[in-house]
Amino acid sequence: MKNLQQEKYKYAQFSFCNLIYIHISFNRNALIINFTCENLINSLVQTINLLFFFFKYNFKYKNKQQNNYLMINIRGKRASASQYDKREFDKDHLEAAINLLSYGCEVLKYNKSDKKPIKRIYYIYEDDLDYLQYIHPNKPYEECRICLLDIIELKEVPTCELFKDLHPSKVLQITFSIKKHVLQFEMAEERDLFWQGLQYFLERAEQQLNYGFTKLERTLFLENDLNQNRQLDIQEIKQLLEDLQIFINPKELIQIFNRFDKNKSGQIDYIEYKQLIKTILNQDQFKGLYLKYCTNIRDDIEVYFDDNHGYMTKSDFINFLQQEQRSSNDQAFKNFASLNKERQYLMSFNQFFAYLLSINNQLFDITKQSLYQSTDHPLTDYWINSSHNTYLMNNQLTGESSTQAYINALQKGCRCVELDCWDGPNNTPIIFHGYTMTSKITFESVIQVINEYAFKYSPFPLILSLEVHCSVKQQDAMADIIHHYLGEYILLLPDDYMVTEYYPTLEQLKRKIIIKHRGNMRSSLMHRGRFQAPVANPNECYDSNNQQFDSENNMKKRTLNRQNHGLIPPKAKDDPDAEHEADEETLPRKKFHTSNIQPTLRPKYKLKYMGTSYNQFEPNPRIQTENAPIIKHDSDDDISPDIPKKKVEESLKMSSLTALFGSSMSQKGRTVWEIVSIEENKVDTKLIDFHRRYFTRIYPAGSRVDSSNYDPINAYNSGSQIVALNFQTNDMPMLINTCKFMENGGIESGYILKPLWMRQEGKKSLMDFKSIQLKLTITILVAYNLRPQDKRKNIVDPQIKITLRGIPQDELANPQKKSQTIKNNGFNPQFNYKFNIELRCPDLAFLVFEVSDNGKEFLGWNAIPISAITYGYRALYLLNQNLKQIPNSCLVIHL
Repeated sequence: MKNLQQEKYKYAQFSFCNLIYIHISFNRNALIINFTCENLINSLVQTINLLFFFFKYNFKYKNKQQNNYLMINIRGKRASASQYDKREFDKDHLEAAINLLSYGCEVLKYNKSDKKPIKRIYYIYEDDLDYLQYIHPNKPYEECRICLLDIIELKEVPTCELFKDLHPSKVLQITFSIKKHVLQFEMAEERDLFWQGLQYFLERAEQQLNYGFTKLERTLFLENDLNQNRQLDIQEIKQLLEDLQIFINPKELIQIFNRFDKNKSGQIDYIEYKQLIKTILNQDQFKGLYLKYCTNIRDDIEVYFDDNHGYMTKSDFINFLQQEQRSSNDQAFKNFASLNKERQYLMSFNQFFAYLLSINNQLFDITKQSLYQSTDHPLTDYWINSSHNTYLMNNQLTGESSTQAYINALQKGCRCVELDCWDGPNNTPIIFHGYTMTSKITFESVIQVINEYAFKYSPFPLILSLEVHCSVKQQDAMADIIHHYLGEYILLLPDDYMVTEYYPTLEQLKRKIIIKHRGNMRSSLMHRGRFQAPVANPNECYDSNNQQFDSENNMKKRTLNRQNHGLIPPKAKDDPDAEHEADEETLPRKKFHTSNIQPTLRPKYKLKYMGTSYNQFEPNPRIQTENAPIIKHDSDDDISPDIPKKKVEESLKMSSLTALFGSSMSQKGRTVWEIVSIEENKVDTKLIDFHRRYFTRIYPAGSRVDSSNYDPINAYNSGSQIVALNFQTNDMPMLINTCKFMENGGIESGYILKPLWMRQEGKKSLMDFKSIQLKLTITILVAYNLRPQDKRKNIVDPQIKITLRGIPQDELANPQKKSQTIKNNGFNPQFNYKFNIELRCPDLAFLVFEVSDNGKEFLGWNAIPISAITYGYRALYLLNQNLKQIPNSCLVIHL
């Protein structure tokens, strides 16, 4: 028997194993039996199978019990999509996949390419299914686990070129927060089983988010049942109360324990434990609310906790919704209520309480989390979820540049990403933060990722904001790459751009990519890219060695139609139904390069000039491109009212693909196809009228080398469409941005329609808002499960800070508020803190809630637009510092 911290164990089911390990979990510990003789394997197979049979049965039994107890809710529409790509696996292998995760799998974990991989064992505890655990000889248990809800992506091959030599079919990259674990398995089949099992537990963890407080109740019992006899003694109860963040002196502890130890055995079982929890909850206000609308209730106070006595009918529930919640949506009733013997749905107090804390009863109106706004307005009428320095994973001095950063941003609903482009070796443009020590990635690798993810979550247009520092030659290479991968999606400048009154509508721009570049509209028209866009023939393969297609004769060609902005694909000849099948043109086509490994700086194919057509009265674009005259124009990020123009070289080919051209604020004869870039400290809220027809992009000051964010409120208030933030930094501005774009579909949209007065002629200044438009009385009733990040910390003293953000006069009239501090209770502190707000402009107002330990240590936060708030008794889920939901942690608010 070897020491646990030195030995690695593995479930031996595969024939390539030379060792047999049996892992039996015992709460936080593990028993390892190491059989080193190969000739013992056959004789032990039956014993191992017998053990697996027992554990599988026990696992299923417990899981079944858990589901019966927890499946009382429905999944509401979330504002963020699943943060990992789901793969299809053979369902017949699911049981083996779950077992592999349950018993542990030995892998090679790579940290850096220049270091040897480290053997690690990854597994999931049966009684702690929210974490992926791994064994590290020098770290405690709590530091060797990954919360499943923090996992961003499961990917077959790493996105970083450092690990390009690994065999893709045997490698799994687990990305979470800003870190990643690169794991290599001994066999591809083992990798797939591990992936399938982990995906199963990920889906389960997402579902459990919606089950409310009942899950916490069971989890705490399992965690504190140290000897696993399904009973708790007084020491275990003491630990449980500490976990619940409840302070209690020894005498009170003995009194509580004796009260529930009815048979005087020195232990309480699970049923008695549930009663103890319900007593501690002390939900008097919710008991009274239940009694108010429940028409079938006994006088016995214990009935509030007894599912066999007292109930709320559907008509009672609808009455509660109409009177208290200002709602008539009763779809959740059947999902929380239970069927009685007469096949009638009835709701007990426990089920009613679970509903109050569920995702179906959020303060953020769940109907506004789906796409509900019109898409028939010009693009300038929308706020657009936008990123700055998208390629960076952290700071802009020494940070890592990665294609994963683009994936992260798109998964958060971003619809405007930035690409800082510089000259690279071998005519290969690269992306990084110039004149710094940030790492470099190829322009092509980013365009490949955009081709794959552009419309994976949202069908609405994606803007590529190009900050170009390249030579004309490498700008031409950029144009070739864009055309190569994104040609069918590109929006083109129309011939009549000078007389276009408004930019195309959001609906017209579905599945379109808009290139934002300083460019030149006149040269774009003169060389208007009558390019023949190559589309790969699926029957032909790409030879990466020759860096050319096998058969150029079989290349299909598609002409980009500039007269209709490239919005309508050309009809196929002899196809009477072509006009009804235009959407098929917008479906993603096959990629030329199938490898997902982030490429090196060596070009993957020979860049060739695209074919053009021209007449005798126009310059030959092919010749003109090679010997292009230098076009002088503004640098995109340097354009502002007070910054003089800077001359740079410009590519005609890039101009021909551009549909949003950089300009200065002082420019005369402006068109709707131009955009002004403004630094954060130049934002002017007097630009409301300007933004009714024209674009601006607000970006962080260059002095923010730590990639911190500016306050976006003034930028929103000005009506600016593109308020670009550093998505890699989860600070207060990013919290506000995240919560703002939860509305209107969340990441399935990324666009929010501005209020009517911002879109039509009317108010030209925020100072025009003088009278009170909305009054609200808000009461924070209670909070649940407030825990410090450091679990070793003592009991917390929670306090809530409430800040109103919006137009200046609303912020001035509604100063920051603080609740009282509740001593020694992070489990269910009763605040009953009431405050009033008066708003002159509710359309631009936010409420920000920050929960701390006595005004110091962070416990949770969230924000909500007033336009998305809903009335009644509502739950506001708290987010952690990574802007992920904290399981079971919420505020209950009455509005």
